[in-house]
Amino acid sequence: MKGNYNRKYRKPKRYKPQKNKQPKYICPVCDKPINIISTSIVHKETNKKAHFDCIVKELKKYYHLKPNEGICYLGGGGFGIIETLKSERAQGFVIKRRIQYESK
Repeated sequence: MKGNYNRKYRKPKRYKPQKNKQPKYICPVCDKPINIISTSIVHKETNKKAHFDCIVKELKKYYHLKPNEGICYLGGGGFGIIETLKSERAQGFVIKRRIQYESK
């Protein structure tokens, strides 16, 4: 019985594992491969997939932020400039500006 099992599930003789597989997408901002496609966003200028962090860095360069401001992803391809609020009663944030980055 052992001989039949090996014969049935044996790899073909021509089988060669793939080596040095080229990445499918390369970030246009940093020129590095994108390993996780689900975390990428379409770059506005080149219409190619880019790293999420690279897009955030570009937005920070373009929009000069104050010390209590930051950029966050709002969903649907849009970002927002938020201002953190600190008071005696509570903490929170306010969306000061919406930036539609990806087209819907």
